Amino acid sequence: MRAYVARTLPACSPILVCNRAPREPNPDGTFKRGAGGVITALLTLAEATEAEWVACARNDDERQLATGHGAALTVPLLNSTGRLHYAVPTKEQYDMYYGVFANPVLWFIQHYLWDLGNEPVIDDRIHQAWEEGYVEVNRQLAQKVVEVARQAPKRPLVLVHDYQLYLVPGLVRRALPEAMLQHFVHVPWPTPQYWKVLPKPMRDAILEGLLGCDIVGFQSSLDVRNFLLTCEENAGLQVDERERAVFYGGRVVYARHYPISIDVATTSRLAASRGVKRQERDIASWRPPRLISRIDRTDPSKNIVRGFIAYDKLLRYHPELRGEVQFWAFLQPSRQDVAVYSRYVRQIRQIVGRINSEFGTEAWLPVRLEIGESERKAVASLKNFDVLLVNPVYDGLNLVVKEGALVNVTNGVIVLSENAGAHEELHAHVLSINPFDVEATAAALYAGLTMVLEDRRRLNEGAREVVRSNDITRWISRQVQDLRDLVMAPVRV
Repeated sequence: MRAYVARTLPACSPILVCNRAPREPNPDGTFKRGAGGVITALLTLAEATEAEWVACARNDDERQLATGHGAALTVPLLNSTGRLHYAVPTKEQYDMYYGVFANPVLWFIQHYLWDLGNEPVIDDRIHQAWEEGYVEVNRQLAQKVVEVARQAPKRPLVLVHDYQLYLVPGLVRRALPEAMLQHFVHVPWPTPQYWKVLPKPMRDAILEGLLGCDIVGFQSSLDVRNFLLTCEENAGLQVDERERAVFYGGRVVYARHYPISIDVATTSRLAASRGVKRQERDIASWRPPRLISRIDRTDPSKNIVRGFIAYDKLLRYHPELRGEVQFWAFLQPSRQDVAVYSRYVRQIRQIVGRINSEFGTEAWLPVRLEIGESERKAVASLKNFDVLLVNPVYDGLNLVVKEGALVNVTNGVIVLSENAGAHEELHAHVLSINPFDVEATAAALYAGLTMVLEDRRRLNEGAREVVRSNDITRWISRQVQDLRDLVMAPVRV
C-alpha cells in the first residue's frame, strides 16, 4: 500500500490532522494506542502515506508531553513510527471545544438526536463554547498544520478528519492557497433543515471551513447528497449534482463517499489468537442454543434501549424461545461525564433488570449485560453469534457490523439498521430494519434465529465477501486515486 501511495501521489508531503493522537502517553513514558475505531483506521492511513500527524493535547499528560518537546515526537504507528505534532489548547479551551460544543451539540445534530421541542437551548454557554472553544482550538490546530507544512519539502497534502475540525481546512487554505486539502467526515451528514438547529453564523462557518477543501469525503452516498443540498439550500451556492461538486470562491470542491472499513488481515489474526480462543471457551461454557449478540458503546445514537424492547417483544410473541435464547450485550462505557450518557446507561440497566426479572428463571437469564472493555471478548462474541443486532438511530458507518461479517464462524445473521452507513454496502446480505420500529426488529430477530441453514450461510458468506473486497486498503486507495485525478490534475472551469 505504501508503494502504491508513493507512486500515485509522488509530489506531496502528507499531513494528517485529527483531534486524537495516534498514541497516548503512559505514566512510564511508553505509549498506548489511541481509543476509537477512527484511530485504528487512521493508523493504517498514516503509515501508508508516511504522513506527519497533528493532534490536540487533550489532557494534562499530553500537555506535559507536548510542552516538554520543542520538536515533533516520534511515536509508534502499526509497523513503523511516525512524527506527532501537538497543538496545546488550555484545559478550559479544550473542555469548551470538545465537552460543550463538539460533544454534544454537533454530535447530536449529526445523529438527529435532539428532542427539538425542548433541546438544544443555544444560550450564552454555547455561544462562548463556540467562540472561545471550537473556533479557538480549530485555529490552533490550523496554525500547527501551517507550521508543519511550511517545513515540508513538497506541496502539502492536508488530510483532516471528523466533526471536531470543520474550520481547519478554510483556515489552512487562507494561509496556504496552494495546499491540497481533504476533509473526511466520519459521522452522518444530516439534512439542510436539521442543520438549522445551529445559528446561521455557526453553520455558515462550518460550511465555509469545509469548502476550503478540494475534496470532502463522507461515508455514504446519502451523506454526499445531504452535503450538496446543504450547500445549495442553506448557503445559496451553485451545485453540480452530476459531478457531485460545489462552486465556491472560484474553485471546485468535490464531494465523494468512501465507506471506511477494517484491516482484514489484522482482524483475522486477532480472531485466531489465543486470547480470543480463551474467550470462546468461556462463551461455550454458558451460552444457550441460540445467541443474540450486540457490541456497542453506551451512546444514545446506538439505540440500545429499543433493541431490548424488541427482544422483550420477541420473548412475549414466541414463548417457545424462552430458555433457548440469550441476548448478550457487551457494551463499552462512553462519555460518562456527560449527563445524557450516564442517564442512558441507567435506562439500559433498568430495562435489562425488568426483562430478567419478568422472564428469567433459576436456570435461564434472558439478558447477559456486561459493561466493560475487552477487544478479545468483543471479537469472541462476533465469532459466535447466531444473530448480531446493529440498530443505530443513525451511524456514519459502523465498523462492528463489518468485523462481525468478517469473523463470524457460526453462519450468523446480521440485523442491521437502514440508517447505518454500512447498510449501503451490506443491504443485500443482512436483515434490514427501521431502527425505530421495535415490532419489525422483533420480527427480524425471530427470522434470524429460525432461518434455515442454507439461507443463513448465503447471507453470512455474502456479507463476508463484501468486507474482504472493500477493506481498509480500498478505502485508502480510492481517496488517493481521487486526489490524483481531481486535485493534482483537476479539470479547470
